[in-house]
Amino acid sequence: MTSTPAFDFVVQVGPTAPEVEPKNVLKTQEANEALHHAYQWATAKADSNASAANAKVYIEAIELNRAYEPRNPDRADYTQLLYIVSNLTHWRGEHSKESRKALKAYGEAIKSY
Repeated sequence: MTSTPAFDFVVQVGPTAPEVEPKNVLKTQEANEALHHAYQWATAKADSNASAANAKVYIEAIELNRAYEPRNPDRADYTQLLYIVSNLTHWRGEHSKESRKALKAYGEAIKSY
C-alpha cells in the first residue's frame, strides 16, 4: 500500500502583507467603512473560521496587490475584492449585510477595465 506524503509547509511567492488594517485605500467613504467592518469581523474570527482568516489576509494585502497592476489599481482592487467578498459569505451580525453589499457595489463600479 502506497501512502501519500503529508506536507506541513506553505510556499509563498512575493512579499508578505503587513498584518495591519489598511486605512482609506478605496475611493469612497462607504467602501472604506465596509472594508473596516469586514476587517474587524475577520480579525475577531480568524482563529476559528477559515473564511475569516482568508478575508483578513486578502484585506491586508489589498495595497500590496496593486504592485501587480501598477497602471490600473482599480483592476487590482477589483480582483482583490472578489476574493474578499467571497470569504465574507459566512459573516453574520452587525454590519455584515450592508458591508458585503457596499463592497460588491464598489467592485462593480471600478470593474470597467
